[in-house]
Amino acid sequence: MYDDFFFPYEKAKLWTGNMVLLSLSNFLLYVSLYMMLPALPLWMVRHWYCSYAEAGATIAVFGLAMFLPGAFNSYLIDTFKRKSVCFIAMFLLVASSLLYPYVATVGLVVLVRALQGGLFSVITMTTGSTLVIDVTASRRRTDANIAFAWAGRFGMAAGLALGVYIYPYWNFHYIIYTSVALGTLALVLIPAVKVPFRAPLSTLWFSLDRFVLPRTLWAGLNMMMVAIVFGILIAHIYNELFYICILAGLILSLLLLSYVLSHASGRSEVELGQAAMIGGLLLLNYSNGLINSYIAGILLGMGIGTTVSRFFIKMISLPRHCERGTGNNTYQLLWEAGVLAGFLFENIWTESHPDTIYWICIGICAVLLLMYELFTHPWYYRKMEEKQ
Repeated sequence: MYDDFFFPYEKAKLWTGNMVLLSLSNFLLYVSLYMMLPALPLWMVRHWYCSYAEAGATIAVFGLAMFLPGAFNSYLIDTFKRKSVCFIAMFLLVASSLLYPYVATVGLVVLVRALQGGLFSVITMTTGSTLVIDVTASRRRTDANIAFAWAGRFGMAAGLALGVYIYPYWNFHYIIYTSVALGTLALVLIPAVKVPFRAPLSTLWFSLDRFVLPRTLWAGLNMMMVAIVFGILIAHIYNELFYICILAGLILSLLLLSYVLSHASGRSEVELGQAAMIGGLLLLNYSNGLINSYIAGILLGMGIGTTVSRFFIKMISLPRHCERGTGNNTYQLLWEAGVLAGFLFENIWTESHPDTIYWICIGICAVLLLMYELFTHPWYYRKMEEKQ
């Protein structure tokens, strides 16, 4: 790892060549994965005549499978070269996408999704939780984790917009090939990253290190509610301009956090973010106009970006120095699990209750806000101190 003795303050840059390569790779990988999310269930329903609930469950297997390799994470990165582990996992993930046009049953799609979920978990662990930290001076590692996470969020919105846009015009096979091409671009950037030499270590096969950090779970579960709302919207709205507006909202939230809310409290950021999300959801519920839906998309993007950024900072600030990667990986796991849980819920619920979906999202945002207000209120801290 880089040492501050060799990287004094004036040279501790955030956007080094390595950081640019990793962030761009992360952006492209998320575009590759998320562009398939709107198209894959529609293809399954039309190709095999399965229900939307069955298609949603098949897609959601990805989120569960991300937890399977977690206990081996520490062993993988301490025993083998981290960049090699990342490259092999990403290669297998991209190559496995080529299986979709040739699978013969829904069960085989489940297996492919499970395989991809496990591989994606290894990739996020080796990149955001390890390589980004390895190639960044210690003073800038928090900034590097935040910037890397933002690249992924932009990739999600861009991927959704691309997938929704091209699905009505292209054969599903071409969507797969486009996804593979973007994943390949993400893959070829990894070998160019220069990682400091690290001698192999002897470690346990099973460990919570680089997997899940219990100390961050409360903030993670709050953040997961935002991911559930996002997953519900992904399954419910098929409009590429809506996701472009979400992308614009994410960019606006980043600008607000950097220049307007840079000295605001975390509580204010969460309150503002949830107010924007609830406002966007109310606009979607009460208006059928396209312009209003685009305004709602911008509000939702601002709300998601502001709220999730605050919880993410909390999740990488709570860990001790040696646990930063574990906190980051906990965020990745809970975010994807939340998105796919919301995706599954929408596919099950709207078949019988299509008019209530936005109210459910508003309820989730309200519960998140109430819980956050309660557990950040000075009264709560006084009670905790009295108990201790």
